[in-house]
Amino acid sequence: MENYLTLKDAARCLGMSLSEASREIGRADLKTVYFQGRKCYLRGDIIDWLTREFGSLAADRLVAAEQSNAEMVGINPSALLVTEKLFGKIILPYKTGTAASMLRTIASGACGTGALYDEKALLEQLIHREKTVSTALRCGVALTHPLDVSKLYVEHSLLMLFRPPHPLPFGEKSGRLTALFFLLVFPKANEHLHILARLSRMLKSQDFIDDLLLAPDEDEMLNIIEARETELLKKL
Repeated sequence: MENYLTLKDAARCLGMSLSEASREIGRADLKTVYFQGRKCYLRGDIIDWLTREFGSLAADRLVAAEQSNAEMVGINPSALLVTEKLFGKIILPYKTGTAASMLRTIASGACGTGALYDEKALLEQLIHREKTVSTALRCGVALTHPLDVSKLYVEHSLLMLFRPPHPLPFGEKSGRLTALFFLLVFPKANEHLHILARLSRMLKSQDFIDDLLLAPDEDEMLNIIEARETELLKKL
């Protein structure tokens, strides 16, 4: 996926027909730009909109988006990708009391994996992202990601999950506190959207979220994630 997307590109990301995508994007009132003489949408705007929108899409729409984006980057849609990527990437920080400290913890944890090296640059991108539009969802989960991943040197794609000791105010528009923080760093935007659609399906279960919050440690959290993802894959 390039930095500029035509309506056809956006439709493929959504797993929709052109007319359906036009209607959905029209409702979102996304800014249009002209690139090489074509009316386009900015990649970042599409990703940010879908981060919010995927939570309200019906399950069949999410499956279509998941499979369409997987096809575009050659991903096996039946693989336990969320579980595989979160192996060894779940962190339970001891001290995080504010949104700012949470973002610092996320940036530090991400660079500790070796997927990125410039902690300051990542933190700046995460802060800019949250200042533009909060990634906190009404379900009490945030899907944090850099504002512009192309400005970061990324060794390999990264998915992480952080559970602070207490829920935090993180900018969710209704005022709900955020208790779980995913980090998505994917240079390939279609891979980002594939994982985003999969996570959105998983997070439709409040029981799943509650189980993650009550799990005693990282291993049990990963077991819960694997069980939930396995359940969803049976419905493909």
